[in-house]
Amino acid sequence: MLATGITVNLFAQSGDKVFDISDNILFTRSFYIDFGNSNKMKIDLSDISDLERVGNIDSLLKIFLNDIAFLKDSLIDPLTSKRIDYITDAHNRKKIRFQQYLPKSSSFLINKGETVTLRTMQDTINMIGVIPDPPKPTTKLSATATRYYHFEFYLNNIEELAGYMNGILRQKFTTLQADVKSKWHIVQGTGSWYMIKDPAITAEAVAGYRPGTSNDQLTGYYSANIQNYKNYFVPSASIGIKLSIVNRARTYKWEPTITWEPNFLFSRDSTGKLKTYRNDFLTFMYEQGGIKDHDATKGFSYSAAFSLGYLINRKGDFFEKNTFRFGAGKIQFYKTSVEPLLYFNNFFKGVTPGIRITQSIFQ
Repeated sequence: MLATGITVNLFAQSGDKVFDISDNILFTRSFYIDFGNSNKMKIDLSDISDLERVGNIDSLLKIFLNDIAFLKDSLIDPLTSKRIDYITDAHNRKKIRFQQYLPKSSSFLINKGETVTLRTMQDTINMIGVIPDPPKPTTKLSATATRYYHFEFYLNNIEELAGYMNGILRQKFTTLQADVKSKWHIVQGTGSWYMIKDPAITAEAVAGYRPGTSNDQLTGYYSANIQNYKNYFVPSASIGIKLSIVNRARTYKWEPTITWEPNFLFSRDSTGKLKTYRNDFLTFMYEQGGIKDHDATKGFSYSAAFSLGYLINRKGDFFEKNTFRFGAGKIQFYKTSVEPLLYFNNFFKGVTPGIRITQSIFQ
């Protein structure tokens, strides 16, 4: 006999890129549907409006089951876990991969003197397809880029899929489409959220938003800096706001930033006592370049940058009045950057070179 005591298992992909999600496919929303008894479905969408085109999920699954009918004999083994990858391209060509996994160990359950084999891994169905004639997107997406859906089923037995083709899934999709903007509550003790209208629908963020896929955003900017001015060592801090403007394909962004930057210089007075002098710069920074992994919250893959600061608060005799600080280009190491500087005043008089090292914080 076979008993089930199954936990979700996300199988690792092999090196066959044909069945992987391409790097240029962007999903902005992700949801989970809990069917009970550990059976689940994950939904990834390029745009929430795409639910209009995949709402008839029962028909899609019927086609899928018909296409894998030739695998029927391979699905019989009750002890192995199975994975089916099912990819449909823009020309409606289908690619199917079937994988079967033997358990790495044997598990048994003894109940009332009877020993049965215990199955411990789930079956996985991975479906990727093109959204036909996609509706107008609700988020900033490329109007010409192909949009996709990605469905993953985690089932105790792959044959249980047919049991959800009785309108249950279609109703879930209808609820998502109609009520995605309704109230969501956090699942206590987790980072997940559930929809009040249907608690079986969950997401990792309210309304299923995925990090790094939102539109243009305004965020805080904080950094610690050190630079030299003439023969002085000058630590400073930067506090400001940064605007990120992202293109529709999530491949390029523009980031203007304005910061207030107190600079601290040290010198001894006439009595030999060490004193601290704060000189404040108002700085405008600008950077533009490529985005890593279509995630606007990550750093640049390549970029061009410059900065221009103006002395707004002068203490001591270190800086001349109307001093500017100009930087162009930088070398980036994760969140640490090195930038060449020029200090000048009164239309490039009294030019002084410098080097600035910046450690970004929470940006």
